[in-house]
Amino acid sequence: MRFFVEVENSGGRYHGGVYGDNHLLIQELPTLRLGPQETLYIKDREHKLKDIIEHSISFGATGHSTIFDERGQLEIGQFLYDQTFGALDAATLRGLQDEPVEVRIVTNDEHIARLPWVLLSSKGIFLSTTGWSVALSSGQLDGECELPPSPRLLFVMPEAAAYPATGAAQHLEALEDLLSRANHRHTQGLNLRVVKTWEDFIEVSESFRPHVVYFYGHGIGDLSSSSLIFTTGSNQKLVEKSIADVANCLRQANDETVRLAYINCCLGDAGGLLGVGRQLGDFIPAVITNCTYARTDAAQAQAETLFRSILINGAPPHAAIANMRSNLTRLNFSFGDMRWMTPVLHCHYQKWKTTPPQPSSRLHRDPHWRYKLDRIIQFSQVSYQTQTMLAQHKPRSLAYIWYGRERQGVDLFHQRIKVELREGLTNAHLYEVLPTWPMEFSNFHRSMTAMMTDAFGVQSLSEIPDRIRTEARGVTDRLTLVYVRHEPIRDSKLINIDLLKSYLEWWNANFAAQLEDLTFGLLGVSYVIGKSEAFGAALEKKRVRFMSLNNVRIRVLKELGSLQKEDLIDFIETHNIALPEEFDDQLLDKIIEECHGEYEAILERLKNIEDDVWPRLKDSPDGSEDFN
Repeated sequence: MRFFVEVENSGGRYHGGVYGDNHLLIQELPTLRLGPQETLYIKDREHKLKDIIEHSISFGATGHSTIFDERGQLEIGQFLYDQTFGALDAATLRGLQDEPVEVRIVTNDEHIARLPWVLLSSKGIFLSTTGWSVALSSGQLDGECELPPSPRLLFVMPEAAAYPATGAAQHLEALEDLLSRANHRHTQGLNLRVVKTWEDFIEVSESFRPHVVYFYGHGIGDLSSSSLIFTTGSNQKLVEKSIADVANCLRQANDETVRLAYINCCLGDAGGLLGVGRQLGDFIPAVITNCTYARTDAAQAQAETLFRSILINGAPPHAAIANMRSNLTRLNFSFGDMRWMTPVLHCHYQKWKTTPPQPSSRLHRDPHWRYKLDRIIQFSQVSYQTQTMLAQHKPRSLAYIWYGRERQGVDLFHQRIKVELREGLTNAHLYEVLPTWPMEFSNFHRSMTAMMTDAFGVQSLSEIPDRIRTEARGVTDRLTLVYVRHEPIRDSKLINIDLLKSYLEWWNANFAAQLEDLTFGLLGVSYVIGKSEAFGAALEKKRVRFMSLNNVRIRVLKELGSLQKEDLIDFIETHNIALPEEFDDQLLDKIIEECHGEYEAILERLKNIEDDVWPRLKDSPDGSEDFN
């Protein structure tokens, strides 16, 4: 059931009506108390609507707002409901309980568009959590909007050094992992492109003609404007670009190509007519953005949830957002924090059509083969000992240290552990956490504590078990394996071997010791090192693998060295990699020679070959084809 709530401003007087999907008037709203100076009572205190909007925009920058605690949110939502749906007759209101409700707030007034419509509440219930979807619209209504079966995705992820870290690299990895499992074309180099600079954004927007544009980074805004932070030039200098500039770039490059834009930043919608919703929504059928300050972990979780719903499950954007809000606890949101109100949807499609990808048979094509090239000696040790720990319930944690030269897949080994353990652990829930190394260690315990509490999104180490329990909600009958995965260390002077040993001791005493009965830890620390042989000798000399810790067993893996031909042949046969018929032993020798045995270079070469062959193999009538 779809309703259009139209609101107009005529010389400071607000009026409108509630219309059905056929645009027949259901209820006229001749007088609406929705102007900036109108007042309502929140916890028995009088507030103007304009002040509520200002509080919502500043939330997160100025700390907790008593206006937007759970009680305040309910009272604001009830006020908005009374002004609109409260005027409907009893029979219509009863009908709202029988099926999902889609609400479009249709207005060209900046003030009305900024009101927190997602808070619509009735009888103490946030309607957005019961399946209602609430979106904004400027009035135009297109026909059917179709998202192609393998839409082209443009991810814009600037790395603004002067701003707080966003975890963009880990977020990109998680999204690519999620999407490529469902559709092999959603990998970088095929139907997924990633840009970081303003110049690349302009060039790729025109040449790639994306159907979906996703910006993940920093935004700044107020009641007068909204802007995004890009980098520019070879020195990655910061540059601020208004939403109007971004919109103009996309409009000029592909006016009718982009179907969905998701601007995942702070204050994307704060600028009203100059904000994301109005500037991009003028020509893009569905636009998603945040109306207030965003928190990194929440922004990433929301994006992964929405992309899973829209690109994998085929849900229209309004239904995807409604479903997300119906399952807030899974995203670790609280109604006491108004960030659950984000994101905001602007849309003007009548119908949304998409063809969800059909999963490939694992018997024919492993979607994760790219993470499993070689490294059998190293991974088999991790896999066997992890399974043994979970079976015997001891030790409380395993810690692995591995190392290798640049481009030998040191960081990819982290991904392989996650992918293969997730597939193989039928008796355990895998919970991955990605801490960021501290910048200094003058107070070691304080630095380690801050690193770990920030990674888990808690205030103290004692809250980590509760956070793990929350994450594992719904799988409490199984074990939980917490995989703490550190970014590779490229400066061994910053985190030397002595400091590594101190961290392992800290992990044993402060993390592993407090894990609950059904929870176990897996720690991964890696080094990308130039003089790998000397580093391996230093690890042996410092006797890292012989450290005696009561809660942790430590293992140093064999160096991740050059790729060997016999390992490559075994890998191709094991994972049924689709290669042309002319691909023979001599071509393997040539690839290894040209890539100097570098793991990542060989992997990229195989990936390009397989990506070219697999679509033809998949589409052939009998599942095979002559590639000569």
